[in-house]
Amino acid sequence: MRIACFVPVVGLASGCLFYTSYRDDRPAPHLRTLAEAKILELAVNLGELPGLCPGKQAQLQADATVQWPGAKPVHRTIGSDADSLAAASFSVTGSLVHGDEGAHLLPDPDVLKSVEVGFVADIAYSPQSRFKFHETFKPEYSCFVGLDVPGEQGAPGDDGASGSSGSKGANGTAGANGHGGKRGAKGGHIEAFVTEVSTPFYPKLLAVHANDSFFLAPADRPLVFAATGGAGGTGGSGGRGGAGGDQATYNVTEETHSGDHITKSHGQGAAGNGGDGGTGGDGGDGGDGGTVVVTYDEAFPELRELIHTNVAGGSAGAKGSGGSGGSKGTSHADKERQEGQPGQAGQDGDRGHGGGPGHADVRAGSVASKFGELPGVSLLGRSKSSDSPQPHHHKR
Repeated sequence: MRIACFVPVVGLASGCLFYTSYRDDRPAPHLRTLAEAKILELAVNLGELPGLCPGKQAQLQADATVQWPGAKPVHRTIGSDADSLAAASFSVTGSLVHGDEGAHLLPDPDVLKSVEVGFVADIAYSPQSRFKFHETFKPEYSCFVGLDVPGEQGAPGDDGASGSSGSKGANGTAGANGHGGKRGAKGGHIEAFVTEVSTPFYPKLLAVHANDSFFLAPADRPLVFAATGGAGGTGGSGGRGGAGGDQATYNVTEETHSGDHITKSHGQGAAGNGGDGGTGGDGGDGGDGGTVVVTYDEAFPELRELIHTNVAGGSAGAKGSGGSGGSKGTSHADKERQEGQPGQAGQDGDRGHGGGPGHADVRAGSVASKFGELPGVSLLGRSKSSDSPQPHHHKR
């Protein structure tokens, strides 16, 4: 307890103020941890995901009812807080799916392996062995949206080398020009076949055989087959101009009016000029679009509305920027000072040109033989007579 008193002024009463100073060595507040609580209920699930898409990582979710001593039960999930369920506490094992320390689910990418049985997983919560789960997660195919075989982007141009600085009184040399970016590669080639199928989990899906891949996709979403050209490479920057050399000087001893002797530096010739910056390289041209040929099952003409193609040419490469001019040479002379001129900045290069469009062809045809016998997959329709595309087709 501390007391502060004041001396009275005429007409005022004297008095003392009492106040308390608090200790500053109080312990930090206690943070409750999950280890101090009792888990009453625990369930695992995929949250809002309808299932696992083959080859696409997902996150395991958990819902727990937790009670700390003297408190009401509360809901807790997987998280990084001290009172949350630790992701590393969950182990996930299965022939077609496994987990990692972050409670991520890693399903097998082979579509046909899970088409009949789904993803069967044994999940255990290690802090309390009584919580074990045997789950079957439904396969779903929203991660399959088509096929993309773009051309590679052109390599960027090399930057120009900087100019050399001038010696005493000499000019800096110009920066070298930047090199042009390379042309983007042409888009790839896609040959795809599409039909409608059913599986034990779904009455209707799209089955796609595209190049060397097979996948299933939702029957109510577009499929995009893209073979775009690669973007042109960026032009290299022009090199910076070299700095001009400082003015050369010589010393002269002079006598003052008072008879003292002082030394003065005199400029000799001019200081050097800065070198000009190099010109930026031109951006590379975009590559041309590739080729896409899609044959959809003639038994399902509605498939045409779901199939989209993109064979656009690659974007133009950005221009290289011009190099900055070299700084001028200066003078430190006391007399006959001459400074140089700064170099001029180099010009920017030109932007490249976009690539030309490729070729896309979407047609109806007979496709059944392209899919053969697929375990767990039933074709919903059979194409007519021949496997060759029909004469009538659409182009994009």
